[in-house]
Amino acid sequence: MAVPAKRARRLRFAALEKAVLPLGIGPLRLLVRSWRASGRDHPNVLAAVMAPRAVLATWHGMFLHLLAYAPIVLRRRRLVVLVSPSLDGRLLAAALGRFGIDHVFGAGSSREIGGAREFIARIASGDMGVVAADGPRGPCCVAKAGVLEVAALADAQIFLAATSARRGLILPSWDRSHLPPPFAKLHIAVRRFDCESEPVTDARLAAMQSGLLAMTRALSSPVLPPALR
Repeated sequence: MAVPAKRARRLRFAALEKAVLPLGIGPLRLLVRSWRASGRDHPNVLAAVMAPRAVLATWHGMFLHLLAYAPIVLRRRRLVVLVSPSLDGRLLAAALGRFGIDHVFGAGSSREIGGAREFIARIASGDMGVVAADGPRGPCCVAKAGVLEVAALADAQIFLAATSARRGLILPSWDRSHLPPPFAKLHIAVRRFDCESEPVTDARLAAMQSGLLAMTRALSSPVLPPALR
Protein backbone atom coordinates (compact mmCIF):
# COMPACT_ATOMS: atom_id res chain seq x y z
CA MET A 1 0.00 0.00 0.00
CA ALA A 2 1.41 3.39 -0.98
CA VAL A 3 2.28 5.87 1.76
CA PRO A 4 -0.43 8.38 0.72
CA ALA A 5 -3.03 5.59 0.85
CA LYS A 6 -1.89 4.59 4.36
CA ARG A 7 -2.06 8.20 5.50
CA ALA A 8 -5.55 8.57 4.04
CA ARG A 9 -6.69 5.43 5.86
CA ARG A 10 -5.30 6.71 9.17
CA LEU A 11 -7.07 10.03 8.68
CA ARG A 12 -10.33 8.26 7.86
CA PHE A 13 -10.18 6.15 11.02
CA ALA A 14 -9.22 9.20 13.10
CA ALA A 15 -12.30 10.98 11.79
CA LEU A 16 -14.46 7.96 12.60
CA GLU A 17 -13.11 7.76 16.16
CA LYS A 18 -13.08 11.47 16.99
CA ALA A 19 -16.12 12.75 15.09
CA VAL A 20 -18.46 10.03 13.85
CA LEU A 21 -18.31 7.73 16.91
CA PRO A 22 -19.28 10.44 19.47
CA LEU A 23 -22.26 11.38 17.30
CA GLY A 24 -23.35 7.82 16.62
CA ILE A 25 -22.89 6.31 20.06
CA GLY A 26 -26.18 7.69 21.39
CA PRO A 27 -28.30 6.11 18.63
CA LEU A 28 -26.28 2.88 18.97
CA ARG A 29 -26.99 2.72 22.72
CA LEU A 30 -30.71 3.19 22.05
CA LEU A 31 -30.58 0.47 19.40
CA VAL A 32 -28.83 -2.00 21.71
CA ARG A 33 -31.28 -1.27 24.54
CA SER A 34 -34.20 -1.97 22.22
CA TRP A 35 -32.98 -5.49 21.43
CA ARG A 36 -34.81 -8.28 23.23
CA ALA A 37 -31.94 -10.43 24.44
CA SER A 38 -33.23 -13.88 25.34
CA GLY A 39 -31.30 -16.39 27.42
CA ARG A 40 -29.96 -13.91 29.98
CA ASP A 41 -30.91 -16.17 32.89
CA HIS A 42 -29.87 -19.48 31.33
CA PRO A 43 -27.84 -21.58 33.81
CA ASN A 44 -24.85 -21.72 31.44
CA VAL A 45 -24.81 -17.93 31.12
CA LEU A 46 -24.92 -17.53 34.89
CA ALA A 47 -22.21 -20.18 35.32
CA ALA A 48 -19.90 -18.21 33.04
CA VAL A 49 -20.60 -14.98 34.90
CA MET A 50 -19.97 -16.58 38.30
CA ALA A 51 -16.82 -18.53 37.37
CA PRO A 52 -13.80 -17.22 39.33
CA ARG A 53 -11.67 -16.93 36.18
CA ALA A 54 -13.35 -17.14 32.80
CA VAL A 55 -12.64 -16.60 29.12
CA LEU A 56 -15.58 -16.21 26.76
CA ALA A 57 -14.72 -17.40 23.26
CA THR A 58 -16.97 -16.22 20.44
CA TRP A 59 -16.76 -15.21 16.78
CA HIS A 60 -15.57 -11.70 15.91
CA GLY A 61 -18.78 -10.96 14.02
CA MET A 62 -20.88 -11.51 17.17
CA PHE A 63 -19.37 -8.66 19.19
CA LEU A 64 -22.28 -6.32 18.38
CA HIS A 65 -24.80 -8.89 19.64
CA LEU A 66 -22.86 -9.33 22.87
CA LEU A 67 -23.35 -5.65 23.75
CA ALA A 68 -26.91 -6.58 24.73
CA TYR A 69 -25.62 -9.20 27.17
CA ALA A 70 -22.71 -7.20 28.63
CA PRO A 71 -24.75 -5.70 31.53
CA ILE A 72 -25.21 -9.20 32.99
CA VAL A 73 -21.45 -9.38 33.52
CA LEU A 74 -20.87 -5.73 34.38
CA ARG A 75 -23.23 -5.92 37.37
CA ARG A 76 -20.77 -8.35 39.00
CA ARG A 77 -17.30 -7.84 37.53
CA ARG A 78 -15.25 -6.04 34.91
CA LEU A 79 -15.45 -7.14 31.30
CA VAL A 80 -12.31 -6.90 29.16
CA VAL A 81 -11.92 -7.63 25.45
CA LEU A 82 -8.69 -8.50 23.65
CA VAL A 83 -8.51 -6.37 20.50
CA SER A 84 -6.01 -5.90 17.72
CA PRO A 85 -3.73 -2.82 17.79
CA SER A 86 -4.77 -2.17 14.17
CA LEU A 87 -6.86 0.84 13.15
CA ASP A 88 -9.98 -1.33 13.11
CA GLY A 89 -9.12 -2.62 16.58
CA ARG A 90 -8.59 0.86 17.97
CA LEU A 91 -11.97 1.97 16.63
CA LEU A 92 -13.60 -1.10 18.20
CA ALA A 93 -11.86 -0.37 21.51
CA ALA A 94 -13.16 3.22 21.49
CA ALA A 95 -16.71 1.97 20.86
CA LEU A 96 -16.51 -0.68 23.60
CA GLY A 97 -15.33 1.94 26.08
CA ARG A 98 -18.57 3.86 25.53
CA PHE A 99 -20.42 0.81 26.87
CA GLY A 100 -18.23 0.48 29.98
CA ILE A 101 -16.25 -2.42 28.52
CA ASP A 102 -12.48 -2.43 28.99
CA HIS A 103 -10.00 -3.48 26.33
CA VAL A 104 -6.42 -4.66 26.06
CA PHE A 105 -4.44 -4.44 22.84
CA GLY A 106 -3.02 -7.82 21.90
CA ALA A 107 0.04 -8.69 19.89
CA GLY A 108 0.38 -7.57 16.31
CA SER A 109 0.46 -11.22 15.20
CA SER A 110 -2.16 -13.83 16.11
CA ARG A 111 0.70 -16.29 16.67
CA GLU A 112 2.29 -14.25 19.44
CA ILE A 113 1.04 -14.35 23.01
CA GLY A 114 3.49 -11.86 24.53
CA GLY A 115 1.31 -8.85 23.79
CA ALA A 116 -1.55 -10.38 25.78
CA ARG A 117 0.23 -10.40 29.17
CA GLU A 118 -1.97 -7.64 30.58
CA PHE A 119 -5.09 -9.40 29.32
CA ILE A 120 -4.03 -12.65 30.98
CA ALA A 121 -3.31 -10.81 34.24
CA ARG A 122 -6.76 -9.20 34.17
CA ILE A 123 -8.44 -12.59 33.77
CA ALA A 124 -6.30 -14.15 36.49
CA SER A 125 -7.36 -11.34 38.84
CA GLY A 126 -11.07 -12.03 38.26
CA ASP A 127 -12.14 -9.98 35.24
CA MET A 128 -14.06 -11.83 32.53
CA GLY A 129 -12.13 -11.93 29.26
CA VAL A 130 -13.73 -11.98 25.81
CA VAL A 131 -11.74 -13.27 22.84
CA ALA A 132 -12.66 -13.62 19.18
CA ALA A 133 -11.85 -17.26 18.46
CA ASP A 134 -11.28 -16.43 14.78
CA GLY A 135 -8.71 -13.79 15.71
CA PRO A 136 -8.34 -10.19 14.54
CA ARG A 137 -8.12 -11.00 10.83
CA GLY A 138 -9.99 -14.25 10.25
CA PRO A 139 -10.88 -16.24 8.27
CA CYS A 140 -14.40 -15.83 9.60
CA CYS A 141 -15.48 -18.61 12.00
CA VAL A 142 -12.14 -20.43 11.87
CA ALA A 143 -10.79 -20.80 15.41
CA LYS A 144 -7.18 -20.01 16.36
CA ALA A 145 -5.19 -21.46 19.26
CA GLY A 146 -4.78 -18.09 21.00
CA VAL A 147 -7.93 -18.59 23.10
CA LEU A 148 -6.58 -21.85 24.50
CA GLU A 149 -3.19 -20.30 25.25
CA VAL A 150 -4.73 -17.32 27.07
CA ALA A 151 -6.98 -19.54 29.20
CA ALA A 152 -4.13 -21.89 30.11
CA LEU A 153 -1.85 -19.04 31.17
CA ALA A 154 -4.63 -17.37 33.20
CA ASP A 155 -5.71 -20.70 34.76
CA ALA A 156 -9.23 -19.89 33.54
CA GLN A 157 -12.26 -21.82 32.36
CA ILE A 158 -13.32 -21.44 28.73
CA PHE A 159 -16.95 -20.82 27.83
CA LEU A 160 -18.06 -20.92 24.20
CA ALA A 161 -20.66 -18.32 23.18
CA ALA A 162 -22.68 -18.05 19.99
CA THR A 163 -25.36 -15.47 19.20
CA SER A 164 -27.97 -14.92 16.53
CA ALA A 165 -30.75 -12.63 15.35
CA ARG A 166 -33.21 -13.48 12.60
CA ARG A 167 -33.22 -10.06 10.95
CA GLY A 168 -30.62 -7.38 10.37
CA LEU A 169 -27.74 -6.18 8.26
CA ILE A 170 -24.54 -8.11 7.57
CA LEU A 171 -21.79 -5.51 7.45
CA PRO A 172 -19.28 -5.62 4.55
CA SER A 173 -16.35 -6.84 6.66
CA TRP A 174 -14.34 -10.06 6.83
CA ASP A 175 -16.06 -11.10 10.08
CA ARG A 176 -19.65 -10.78 8.75
CA SER A 177 -20.60 -8.56 11.71
CA HIS A 178 -24.36 -8.57 12.09
CA LEU A 179 -26.36 -5.50 13.12
CA PRO A 180 -29.95 -6.33 14.15
CA PRO A 181 -32.73 -3.76 13.62
CA PRO A 182 -34.59 -2.05 16.49
CA PHE A 183 -36.50 -4.38 18.81
CA ALA A 184 -35.00 -7.51 17.21
CA LYS A 185 -34.93 -10.67 19.31
CA LEU A 186 -31.44 -11.95 20.05
CA HIS A 187 -30.52 -15.49 21.02
CA ILE A 188 -27.43 -16.74 22.84
CA ALA A 189 -25.97 -20.16 23.52
CA VAL A 190 -23.22 -20.62 26.10
CA ARG A 191 -21.51 -23.78 27.28
CA ARG A 192 -18.39 -24.65 29.18
CA PHE A 193 -15.70 -25.96 26.86
CA ASP A 194 -13.22 -27.73 29.14
CA CYS A 195 -11.21 -27.56 32.32
CA GLU A 196 -8.57 -24.93 32.89
CA SER A 197 -4.83 -25.47 32.57
CA GLU A 198 -5.02 -28.30 30.02
CA PRO A 199 -2.33 -28.48 27.31
CA VAL A 200 -2.91 -26.66 24.04
CA THR A 201 -3.18 -29.34 21.35
CA ASP A 202 -4.46 -29.63 17.81
CA ALA A 203 -7.20 -31.93 19.11
CA ARG A 204 -8.44 -29.33 21.60
CA LEU A 205 -8.38 -26.62 18.92
CA ALA A 206 -10.41 -28.89 16.62
CA ALA A 207 -12.85 -29.59 19.46
CA MET A 208 -13.31 -25.86 20.12
CA GLN A 209 -13.84 -25.22 16.39
CA SER A 210 -16.38 -28.04 16.21
CA GLY A 211 -18.20 -26.89 19.34
CA LEU A 212 -18.52 -23.27 18.27
CA LEU A 213 -19.61 -24.23 14.77
CA ALA A 214 -22.27 -26.59 16.13
CA MET A 215 -23.66 -23.88 18.40
CA THR A 216 -23.60 -21.31 15.60
CA ARG A 217 -25.40 -23.66 13.21
CA ALA A 218 -28.01 -24.58 15.82
CA LEU A 219 -28.89 -20.90 16.16
CA SER A 220 -28.84 -20.34 12.36
CA SER A 221 -26.62 -17.34 13.05
CA PRO A 222 -26.18 -15.00 10.06
CA VAL A 223 -22.55 -14.53 11.07
CA LEU A 224 -21.72 -18.01 9.79
CA PRO A 225 -20.38 -17.95 6.20
CA PRO A 226 -22.46 -19.96 3.69
CA ALA A 227 -19.50 -22.29 3.04
CA LEU A 228 -19.60 -23.48 6.69
CA ARG A 229 -23.35 -24.02 7.02
